[in-house]
Amino acid sequence: MPLSFSSAAGLILLFLGVPVGIALVAIPIIFMFMEPRMTMPMLVIGQKMFGSMDSFPLMAVPFFVLVGQVMNMGGITNRIFEFANALVGHFRGGLAQVNIVASLLMSGMSGSAVADASGLGQVEIEVMKKEGYDPAFAAAVTASSATIGPIIPPSIPLVIIGAITNTSISQLLIAGILPGLLMAAAMCLLVAYVARRDNLPTRPRSTFGSLVKAFFDALPALLAPVLLLGGILMGVFTPTEASAVAAVYAIAVAMFWYRELDLRGLFSVMVSSAVTVGAIFFIIACAATVSWLLTWVGVPQALATNLSGLIDSPNILMLAIIAFLLVVGCFLESNAALILVAPLLIPIGLAAGFDPVHLGTTIVLVLMLGLITPPVGMNMFIVMAIANISLKDYVRATMPFFWILLVATFMVAYIPWISLVLPTIMLR
Repeated sequence: MPLSFSSAAGLILLFLGVPVGIALVAIPIIFMFMEPRMTMPMLVIGQKMFGSMDSFPLMAVPFFVLVGQVMNMGGITNRIFEFANALVGHFRGGLAQVNIVASLLMSGMSGSAVADASGLGQVEIEVMKKEGYDPAFAAAVTASSATIGPIIPPSIPLVIIGAITNTSISQLLIAGILPGLLMAAAMCLLVAYVARRDNLPTRPRSTFGSLVKAFFDALPALLAPVLLLGGILMGVFTPTEASAVAAVYAIAVAMFWYRELDLRGLFSVMVSSAVTVGAIFFIIACAATVSWLLTWVGVPQALATNLSGLIDSPNILMLAIIAFLLVVGCFLESNAALILVAPLLIPIGLAAGFDPVHLGTTIVLVLMLGLITPPVGMNMFIVMAIANISLKDYVRATMPFFWILLVATFMVAYIPWISLVLPTIMLR
């Protein structure tokens, strides 16, 4: 009863607009006041919060956030967009295709959906609106394509899930490559269909010279994934250290190559990054207290018991996991959801014979769908504000993208080869 009441209180706080972290930490606080068997002091909540952040792999998160901010402020984002535009902008509905390709290119450097939606989104949505696209459609493409960011390496969520489940972060990062490409291909096919159906606008084909110029302008950003993955695979640095390399590289490109970021701008970027990182780590810390509470009251054991009958039926178990994550993703911020559910689901999946890298990748993919769905989707809020559209219009335009991304997720979930072939080849 105390757990049900405290959980309900936390959900009510979420719906009232209370920040996610505060709503989460309220759950164990209320529980400790109500549960007579709880003899531990309230100090334990603070200990669990700080303990959850004492992780070397999580050090990658601040650097990748900084990379995203530097890209947006230092001219890198604009050049990625221009190259994508020169590459595919001439197709019917080309700006929507540009949107997806630009997100794919940016994901190889930032690892953040929020950085993509807020940075590239500003450029993409405004240009699409000027070209006559429906603002809701422009917002839907932007929000959906930004979900590629946390899948293609480097990836903040994959780093987090590797850190909290002791799964190889290198393998998880490599495993995200093909699923990310699959997501991009699925959305491009959907846009091609919509473009023909609705006769979406086209742009003039770029000349070969313009394409070459756009390529070389964007080349420093395009080389970043090669640098990072090459360094990891050759053992020059760990995935955590790669985040610092990415940050230094992005700052050097923005300041000395493009010369669009000076020391004053760098200070501003670091301040805004610190605010964002503080919010992320506060959510992680607060989610860890809920995870500890659930473990204390035996929820993992109960969940394992309820799902134990499905361990002998891996396909049904995977379906149950996806359905569970879709519900969780609708109500919890993605990083908080990872902290809560990954430690519960990974052991169950291992008992059923799932590969931890495959299962970890699938968990991240499903939870990323929560970024574009009500009521707490971060991408949703960002693009609605940029495009100035209503929730009704946003949902109407986004549902086709949600379904096509769900199909891609099911393909990754039920065809393990998609996520495991590259780690097997590259890290054996």
